[in-house]
Parts: sequence; structure tokens; C-alpha cells
Amino acid sequence: MVHEVGNHQALTQSKQKQQQGRVNYQKILVAVDYLADTPEIFEESLHLAKVNQSQLMIFYCVQGRFPGINNLPIYAGMAGYAGIYSQEMVQLEEKLIQESTEELKAWLERLTKQAKKEGREAFADYSYGEPGRQICLMANHWKADLILIGRRGRTGLSELFLGSVSNYVVHHAPCDVLVVQH
Repeated sequence: MVHEVGNHQALTQSKQKQQQGRVNYQKILVAVDYLADTPEIFEESLHLAKVNQSQLMIFYCVQGRFPGINNLPIYAGMAGYAGIYSQEMVQLEEKLIQESTEELKAWLERLTKQAKKEGREAFADYSYGEPGRQICLMANHWKADLILIGRRGRTGLSELFLGSVSNYVVHHAPCDVLVVQH
């Protein structure tokens, strides 16, 4: 809101009133994107957590396969080779999933340590499923005051067909949402 003001004192008083009515977020949930080079989203959440003296929940949702694991043709190409090969392929996939889970946990732990180093109480978690829904469920479960989420900038048909996690969260979140364009 912009008001034309005749003197500086009235403008300063207006700013002070806006600051007094400012929302103070106690619990900020940041939805991070593993392997997507988007440190500005985490940095913004860390800044807001410091300014508001908030707790920080760092959250990631695995949708489908883990990032970094190629789509191995485990079952599709092995139907004709009963037994031996499919069991080996299943074991390989389980090993890759376990390794990816450990990498994800280590990454979340690094972010948590970074937040703690900045003096914030921080936690990290991840889940499987549809990201928008899982983010909203985590925000509700953790009783977040604010969700901070990134947006890739899809518009038009690509957003219609591919969907938008940030759009889902904005419309279904149990708290305030801050969308950061990246």
C-alpha cells in the first residue's frame, strides 16, 4: 500500500504500524528439491527463520523413483528369464534405493547442520508420494506457520498437464505459503 505523505514523520509512523502488525512465524517448513540446484530457497528459509527466531523443518518428498536412479528395465525386459536374473535385478534395485536413501539423509543432515550453525533449531524429514499433498500433510502434522516452496515458472499448458506443486500447496496448505521463483 502506497500513500502520498506530506512529511517524513507520517511515513515513518506508517511503517512502524505495519511492523507492529507483522506476523511472527514460529515454525517454518521449507520444501526443498533434492538434486535441483536451488540453494536460494533454503537460504531464504534460513533468513526468515533467523529474523523470526523460528524453528525450521527441512522437508523433501520422493515422488516415484529416487532422483539420480535411472529407470532400470528390471521387470519389463526380464519376464522371459524366470528366476535368476530377476532376483539379481531386484537386489540391484534395492541396493540403489538404499544408497540413494542414505545420500538423501546425508544431504538433509547437512542442511540441518547449516541451520543449526546459524543458531536455528532445525529438523529434517522426507516422505514418499505426491509432493504437494505430502508437503501439506507435513505442515499440518508439524503445525507449521509458514511453508516456503520454490516455483519453476511453468505456465499455460505445461502447468496444466504437468501440474504445479506450488499451486497445489497454495490452495491446500493449512498455513501461510511463500512461493520463491527460481
